[in-house]
Amino acid sequence: MVLINSYKWVPEACDLPQIDPVKFLSLMRNKNIGFVGDSLNENFIVSFLCVLRAADSGAKKWKRKGAWRGGYFPKYNVTVAYHRAVLLANYRWQPKQSSVGEEEGVEGVYRVDVDIPAVDWANITKFYDVLIFNTGHWWGFDKFPKDRPLVFYRAGKPINPPLEMMDGLKVVLENMVSLIEKEVPSKTLKFWRLQSPRHFYGGEWNQNGSCLFDKPLQGEQLDLWFDPSNNGVNKEARQLNLLIQEALQGTSIQVLDLTHLSEFRADAHPAIWLGKKDAVAVWGQDCMHWCLPGVPDTWVDILSELIQMLCSSLSFTRKLGRRIDDQKAQARWLQIHSSILTIPALENLKMAFRIHLFSPKTLPQSQNFQNYPKRPKTQIVCASNNKKNNKKRSDAELASDLATEVGKINTHLAQKEEAMKKSKELLFTEFCQYLALERDEVKKEWRKIDEDEKWGLVKRFVNEWSDNFHPLSARSVKEMLEEYLHDERQPSSSGFVLFPGLKKIMGFSHD
Repeated sequence: MVLINSYKWVPEACDLPQIDPVKFLSLMRNKNIGFVGDSLNENFIVSFLCVLRAADSGAKKWKRKGAWRGGYFPKYNVTVAYHRAVLLANYRWQPKQSSVGEEEGVEGVYRVDVDIPAVDWANITKFYDVLIFNTGHWWGFDKFPKDRPLVFYRAGKPINPPLEMMDGLKVVLENMVSLIEKEVPSKTLKFWRLQSPRHFYGGEWNQNGSCLFDKPLQGEQLDLWFDPSNNGVNKEARQLNLLIQEALQGTSIQVLDLTHLSEFRADAHPAIWLGKKDAVAVWGQDCMHWCLPGVPDTWVDILSELIQMLCSSLSFTRKLGRRIDDQKAQARWLQIHSSILTIPALENLKMAFRIHLFSPKTLPQSQNFQNYPKRPKTQIVCASNNKKNNKKRSDAELASDLATEVGKINTHLAQKEEAMKKSKELLFTEFCQYLALERDEVKKEWRKIDEDEKWGLVKRFVNEWSDNFHPLSARSVKEMLEEYLHDERQPSSSGFVLFPGLKKIMGFSHD
């Protein structure tokens, strides 16, 4: 068993370098990058912000112009922000007493104005130099059930005959694509990210669907999971992609197809680690969003490479936003998307603290995971499945299997221990930088001050640190600092202690 970010996407016919945040921000100096869409685009931008922050220690939160979240990098005068617009079109709730939705059992309807953009992004089309759009994950009956359906309006009037959900999506896509082409300046580089695949196994999110996997899917398994002809739980990604690609034909909006590479990663979702005691009981497992570090980091590498490729080969002010006419650029694009998954040696956990995927409003933190279901235990089959040769296995064979499984478990625990060690070391390094003191000086002063002084110091550190996209609480930070300094004074040991919150997030048991 290996950690999520032990896997790296490697294109078949070209190199995909990891983003260099200094080089990228230098190239984007005095430019702005915007993401518009649902929470998967938020997942995308969180990864982006974490990577770019390494290039500018003065980076600050940015939530202007209706942005849900974002960052400003003053060293380069670059803004990167996310605008939440789950349907892209404007929609609002209309209770049952209105003139629509009087059918039996209908509580009310959600009115969707197919020709009006959501207010969150309606006025930002000329602010950004790069825009990345998406929609799709809210177009389902789990979000808008039949007792609270979508009703589609055009020019202020209901569309008749009423549209079913997928037909409504087609009309919204046509109108939003047309609006983007009309309202977004031609110099702006426009991307539309295709669907991020889900990995629910055994049922939908509200039907005990799960994704407790410890390795990616194999290539031959993908169609079984995602081909719409198999009518599986996760078929909607490829279905919606067809509708989106049809709507984008003949436009200046580039298709950012990250679906295929992400289909492999059934192992890379938060699953039961949702950050709240009863989250799984209420919302089910999260097999849709992604852990960080993880898959969205590869999305960032691909997107940044495409942006840099265009900027280096074409004049940014004249060509940004036009279709990729350069033959080399087209070939590069195809190479990136005709890729295979390989498993290199475990990479250094440079961003070990990127564990806060979502808005605190949607997934609050908790200190208790005790009600979460246990991960499935490893089983060693003692008899053959072949009915013609149903022989019991020998003690030697069983002992060999047991030794193999124990070895896997020990390797997994060692990897987790190493990740935790790096996390605490990164935290202590940043704490020293905040204090503008050498490491030895911090260790010496920490031992001198009392608990109240420590708390005050840590809280001031966290208050400033949180402006740079880090979610850890003062209590968690203090505990990690104490453990790091304690570990520094103790001889190495296989037994180690983690503070409760991060310990559970990292996947350790309660025992």
